[in-house]
Amino acid sequence: MTSGSKHADEASSEVADSAAASGRGPAPADPRAAAALARNDRYLLEFVEALSLCPWARRCREMGRLERRVILAAGGEPETPAFEALIDDAMTAVCELAARPPGEVEIGLLLFPALVPALRAGVEGARAFEQVCNAVRAAMQQAFAQEPGGQPFYCVAFHPELGMDLADANRAVRFIRRSPDPTLQLVRVSVLQAARGSDPLRYVDASRMTREELMAVQSPETISERIARLNWETLQREGPEKLRALLEGMSAQ
Repeated sequence: MTSGSKHADEASSEVADSAAASGRGPAPADPRAAAALARNDRYLLEFVEALSLCPWARRCREMGRLERRVILAAGGEPETPAFEALIDDAMTAVCELAARPPGEVEIGLLLFPALVPALRAGVEGARAFEQVCNAVRAAMQQAFAQEPGGQPFYCVAFHPELGMDLADANRAVRFIRRSPDPTLQLVRVSVLQAARGSDPLRYVDASRMTREELMAVQSPETISERIARLNWETLQREGPEKLRALLEGMSAQ
């Protein structure tokens, strides 16, 4: 049995209670999970999709390839037993999603609506939650080290208290990753690999291109750089204060 299978077989009650909280499953019984999913619904539709902040979000949702899990564990400060138990709960969900065929789950969202203040409140809470993300990444690498292709997902932290430094596109990424509840986004590795392999500029007629266009082809943006630039332009166009108010309203729901 692989380490990934071991995690999947040792499901904790915190994850099992919220296992129905997926993109296609029935409504969860726990009202905290139902409220978290309602906030996330608004976030996805009114923020991410409405502003085109993620190139895969709408397609994944409409095709039923988005799965969500609500993890109701409170956790604790880093390097405590409660923190380690939280990582175990997250890995249980990761392994359950990884066991599904890649075509069924392209993006997973792990929502954490019940965390202790040390992982939720203020800038320090956001920083501590990023340690949750780092620990899950490390656990994935270990759990799937012997699996063909290695770890199945890339993992990124979203949090309601991430910084609002809008000096440039790279710094603004943290504000774009504000969300109503602390969240880990799991993106299937094969999805990003396929996106990186499809280059619409691969075959071009250089004689018809300007110098700026030629330079763009010779030094193309990565996918993450392109998304960051487009999102920063959207942020400037829509107005940061307007978007901050929108997100704060969702968090208060």
